[in-house]
Amino acid sequence: MRRKNQEKMTSVQYRSIFTRLFFGILSMVVGMMAIAAFFISNQSEAMLNEKANQQLKDAASSAMQKASSRVSTIETALQSFGWSYKNSKLTNGQLFGILSDIVTANPTISEIQVATADGRYLTFPGSPLAADYDPRKTDWYAGAMKQQGAYFSDVFQFSRTEFPKIAVSLPLHDEDEQTVGVVVAFVSVPKLSEFIGQIKLGETGYAMIVDRHGKLIAHPDKAYALKRPAMDQFPIVRHVIAGQSGFEQVSLNGVDYFGAFQYDPALGWGMIVLQSAEEIKRDVHSLQLTILAISVVGAAALAVLLSIFVRKIIRPLQEVQKKLSAFSEGHLHQVMQVQTNDELRQLADSFNSMSGQIRSIIGKIQHVIVDVKQVAHHVGQGSRHSHAMQNEVVAVTEKLAQEMDHQQVQIANIHETMADITEEMSRITHSMETAGEQNQKSRKQSAMAASSIDALTADMHKISEDMKSSLNAMTAMRESMADIRDILDLIAQISKRTKLLSLNARIEASRAGQAGRGFGIVADEIRLLSEQSEEATSRIEHVIRSGEQRMERVADCLELTDHATASGIRTLHQATDIFRQTIHISEALTAQFADIRQLAASVQEQSQTIQERVDSLSLSAQEVVSGTQQAVAATQESLSLSEQFLHDSERLTAIIEDLEQEISFFRTTEKASA
Repeated sequence: MRRKNQEKMTSVQYRSIFTRLFFGILSMVVGMMAIAAFFISNQSEAMLNEKANQQLKDAASSAMQKASSRVSTIETALQSFGWSYKNSKLTNGQLFGILSDIVTANPTISEIQVATADGRYLTFPGSPLAADYDPRKTDWYAGAMKQQGAYFSDVFQFSRTEFPKIAVSLPLHDEDEQTVGVVVAFVSVPKLSEFIGQIKLGETGYAMIVDRHGKLIAHPDKAYALKRPAMDQFPIVRHVIAGQSGFEQVSLNGVDYFGAFQYDPALGWGMIVLQSAEEIKRDVHSLQLTILAISVVGAAALAVLLSIFVRKIIRPLQEVQKKLSAFSEGHLHQVMQVQTNDELRQLADSFNSMSGQIRSIIGKIQHVIVDVKQVAHHVGQGSRHSHAMQNEVVAVTEKLAQEMDHQQVQIANIHETMADITEEMSRITHSMETAGEQNQKSRKQSAMAASSIDALTADMHKISEDMKSSLNAMTAMRESMADIRDILDLIAQISKRTKLLSLNARIEASRAGQAGRGFGIVADEIRLLSEQSEEATSRIEHVIRSGEQRMERVADCLELTDHATASGIRTLHQATDIFRQTIHISEALTAQFADIRQLAASVQEQSQTIQERVDSLSLSAQEVVSGTQQAVAATQESLSLSEQFLHDSERLTAIIEDLEQEISFFRTTEKASA
């Protein structure tokens, strides 16, 4: 086994500690340098971008200051001319001289014009103007008169053949501070573009001026500036129009630029300075390449120095490695000798102490092996005997456990059967109780129905008697109606006689002439009374005839109701008899239900007693089965331990034999090694 381990160890390709230490330290240092280079590269890029930003802003500010300075110089010259115009009488020659000096001192001025309030004007140097030209109608004239100060106009042209111009005008006053005219200097846009073209920033940087409307005023390309294109489609120009100042990246004609912009509200101009983003990135790339070259040279120099230093450290470790290799081959007499006073010296001292202790321990192990081998032999014999006895106990215990399991199954079947009987009896008892309750309710309902029928029968008898009384009353009423009819006949006869009497009295009154006129009036009244009596008698007779017809119908209805009432009374008597019979039957059923309930309760009590005894028997059987199972488990566990013990004793014997072989590998003296 020891030889196999040695062969396995010799088959492994070990790496040199020098290689690992050298490349480990070199990797860390190179990594740190790479991180530092990356950080410096990013910082340099950020610094260059910030530097470009600041340079562009400074250039924009400087260009705006130069442009403002030139315009301020023109404004100062115009103010000086206005002061001279106010305080002294100037001749045309003097005026031309002063204007000539102003144009010479300010090369961006193309011409100067003096316009008076009456429409006259003087221009230097002279240039042809339209015949209907009136300076008072111009914006620069009106602006100067309105502001009473310097006015800066937008770009304009007197004609299409002239270059665009910008007017800088000031009002002129006389000694009484009255405004008498305007002096204006026309700044040439091409000359302003020449001035802008002088502003350079790197190889690609340039400046341009836009007005408050976003149109180009000045550009290094004069031809492009003369076209005065609208540039408000670019964001940077829109910022200028909004009166803002700042820094922004912009794309013009497909080329990316970094641009700084500044707005002068007094002039109404915006100065924009642009530089190609590619030029700035090229500077950044050049700086990054420089940093990379320095990093590579530094890494190479560091590798050389690191190799020398690591070799100096590794030399004592190589000596230690040789001693340890010999020690691993069984030469325990090895002693390390290290001259340095560091951790390697501590390692050598610890190794020497360890090798001495190992030699002492191996000697003791050789004496112990003999005693352990004898003990292992005796333990193996005892384990085999115990294993045979436990096998017999396990066989008997398993047979008993099987028998108890069979009995437990039978007890469980009995228990289930008794449970079913008890449950069935409970259902029967519950059904009988429910039937008894329903029978009680039915008996109560029948008694209530019988009482209601008795009350209804009494009411029907009373109704029948009332109907008979009504029939008797109707008969008496018929007789009264006959008497009334006789009286009406008598009244009709009296009415006829009265009518005949009135007729006779009328005849006699007519015979008597004038003397019988009063008697004739009485005869007429008697006749009217007779007619009214006949009419009343006819109406009463009609009413009596109608009443008799109604009484006949009522009498018929009462008679039918009387017959129906009598029939209902007979039916109620029959129903009452039926309900009484039902009550007697319900009482008999209630008594039988009570007997059945008592029998069911008795059966249930007996079933519970049987079930309790079966439960007790089941518990006893379970305890026996549980005890048997525990005995089987204990026996099996003991058998398993016995087998394990036997296996361990055999393994101990094998280990001791291997240990003897291993111990024989070590050599504790020089002689043994030789």
